[in-house]
Amino acid sequence: MADTGHYQWCSPAQPCYTVYRTGSASDHRCNEDCQQISACCRRCGSLHPVWDSCYFTADAAFKGPKYQKKIKYRYNIPLILLAVALFAGSTQLALEKRVLSNYFGNIAFAYEDYGYPYCLATTIFNTGISCPRDYSEKEIKRIEKTEKNLPETQEEKRPNILFLQLESFFDPTLVNYLDISEDPIPTFRKLMKEYSSGYYKVPSVGAGTANTEFESITGMSMHYFGPGEYPYKSILRETTCESAPYVLKNLGYTTHAVHNNEANFYGRRSIFPNLGFDTFTSEEYMARENEKNPNGWVKDEVLTDEILKCLDSTEGPDYVYTISVQGHGAYPDEQILEDPEITVSGAPTEEENNKWEYYVNEIHEMDNFVKELTDKLADYPEDVVLVMYGDHLPTMGLTVEDLKNKYLFQTEYVMWDNFGLKKKKENLAAYQMAAEVMDRVGIHEGTVFRYHQARRNTRNYQVDLETLQYDLLYGKRYSYGESGESPYLRTRMRMGIYDVTLDSIQCISEADHTYYIKGTEFTPSSEIKLNGEWYDTVYINPTTLMITGTELNDFDRLAVIQRSNSSTRKPLSKSYDRSCYALYSNNKWKLTESAGANEN
Repeated sequence: MADTGHYQWCSPAQPCYTVYRTGSASDHRCNEDCQQISACCRRCGSLHPVWDSCYFTADAAFKGPKYQKKIKYRYNIPLILLAVALFAGSTQLALEKRVLSNYFGNIAFAYEDYGYPYCLATTIFNTGISCPRDYSEKEIKRIEKTEKNLPETQEEKRPNILFLQLESFFDPTLVNYLDISEDPIPTFRKLMKEYSSGYYKVPSVGAGTANTEFESITGMSMHYFGPGEYPYKSILRETTCESAPYVLKNLGYTTHAVHNNEANFYGRRSIFPNLGFDTFTSEEYMARENEKNPNGWVKDEVLTDEILKCLDSTEGPDYVYTISVQGHGAYPDEQILEDPEITVSGAPTEEENNKWEYYVNEIHEMDNFVKELTDKLADYPEDVVLVMYGDHLPTMGLTVEDLKNKYLFQTEYVMWDNFGLKKKKENLAAYQMAAEVMDRVGIHEGTVFRYHQARRNTRNYQVDLETLQYDLLYGKRYSYGESGESPYLRTRMRMGIYDVTLDSIQCISEADHTYYIKGTEFTPSSEIKLNGEWYDTVYINPTTLMITGTELNDFDRLAVIQRSNSSTRKPLSKSYDRSCYALYSNNKWKLTESAGANEN
């Protein structure tokens, strides 16, 4: 009878195949679920093209007979070098003939289209921005001179600047074959007619949220980076980067990031300080983080209060960059909505219809959130400009032929405001938007943003943009003067807008030692540490947690920790450690007011 040997993994959660043994024989059987999600099980020997973590045990590998003859290095090494040269040469020829591409809008699709060897080699060795041929201090000075006609930044009162990046949000009525029972995005469509709007060119399709985010925050184009590269996972781990938050901070803005997903997704918790953010509110700091859609993503409607909290937290102007998550895939291919508000038909298969129906109803809820947010901001006592857009098309396997607008790398945007900006109909790229918003409100600061304002739609616009990006991130930083030192230092970013506090203890039951822990800014991700050890915690509301089962002594130490919702469950921030006696309203260790007075 066969006994199970070792699981082989496509990811930490997905076994690819199992090794069965009977005597000395081995049988590698692919797990059906794994075959459905990847090409990983081609005789169970290939890695999954997307996930980084694949584990293989030595005894599960296929072993051939050992070569017995003497290896002739004099002949073999030149043959290996010839093979490498032929691979490089054929790859270059294929790029020139456009059989291969050196730009990947979706890394998973690229592996399917171009194969594992090319994509692996390209993503490993082709990263960053190559040094432009004419790069020099003289060339940077020449580019800077082309911006001399820009006006000075206005000193008048500045508006709050808000960006809202909507996950996988686009107009599904643009899909040729879909029949949708009603308009799923009536609010967004109405706003597009009333305010500045247009198509929004994004660097990815079906995935790659962080790259649309990078372009929108920094004004830099992903086109010049390596194929499939994420700057969040490469250069921004090493250095700060000029960005809208940094530039606006110099003008008195407080800069906030808000995201209703876990803090470490795309490494944002460690990357955002290198982009100049003062605060980052992730789902772990949201009291309503348990309000989720059927796919398990936190609903976008929870973001309204978090955005307003950012605006209310300061006296001066704020820059708030919000990343939504509700529209995230993968979309279920089974019917899981019992009574959908909007029905969808026309897709080639029932499974695809189910996916589209689920997606359409999710973005309809996101559209309702847009209405709630703009209604609240319309009455806000300060000037606000709010840019809203989809980060990329949904992961639905769409082709150019499927779309009425015949383009995969674009969504749509609206530039809403509450103080009467002039309406413009204009198509923009993600890396141009921050410069456009600043220009509209009289701000002309920042190396890249000034460049876009002065040079968009001019000759050699893209060539000079590439040179600037190289100089700021990889070059000698001539843009920053003789020192070549970046003026932008990593920020001491706060997690959440306000500190979590631990204020008091209330004993609810002495029989089973149940206590209410009172404080502020608690969320479902809050957890108690008792004398340095994690303790099972029940979230009651933003001011109350509950623990039970252990009697608290006067000198026990308590702290409230915000724990990451990622698999690591690492602490994100904590309250001050406090002794229990200091948290009771009445205890023998506290001095009474009269006692204190007598001592004086």
